Amino acid sequence: MERRRRYAESPKTASRRSTGHRPSGRHAPPRTRHQREQTYSHVRVEIDLGHEVIAPHRFPFVTEIRSLLRDRRFEEEASLLDLSAALLHSLQGCGYTRVDHWEVDPGGWLPLPEAIHPGLVEPVGHLLKALESDRWQDLATARAFLVRLSADGDRRADAVLRRLHREREHSLTLELWGPMQTYDVHRVVNSLREQLTVLRAQVTETTAV
Repeated sequence: MERRRRYAESPKTASRRSTGHRPSGRHAPPRTRHQREQTYSHVRVEIDLGHEVIAPHRFPFVTEIRSLLRDRRFEEEASLLDLSAALLHSLQGCGYTRVDHWEVDPGGWLPLPEAIHPGLVEPVGHLLKALESDRWQDLATARAFLVRLSADGDRRADAVLRRLHREREHSLTLELWGPMQTYDVHRVVNSLREQLTVLRAQVTETTAV
């Protein structure tokens, strides 16, 4: 089953509209957690972003990125890298710690990080290492950053972050896969809001289990 609804709509509102009147008060049957929360196998969220990380001084990785580019006398395209690092950091905070694939456009695939326990180096650390390699210019001049991260429980997140031409804004398409509930989607988007300037977030596709 697929639905199309604005992310800001509460699950309770969506439930009332789709099922009609529910008995209330002492006559209402008890609702189990399964009844309260729909389980999804796939959710797509389209997000419009501003061009800056929120309070970049809180995140050492932003300073490191800008320092690396400044050492190479290349600073004008730092915003996509800043946002890419904040995106990785946000998703890592929700359990998406393993980099399964990433690439830039133009530029193509980036080498996968060496196999290491996810708890030792988070994805943003792998990005900083890639910036120190001979592929740094592909990252610095990219118009889009694509990454697939995985988490425990057969969950994964596919993200495409794009710089919009002639605008100081970016767009993000985030696709979450694996068993999840509305709470999990809210958690991911709220994690993004803590680090990125989210102008609009809208669920455009869902697949229920």
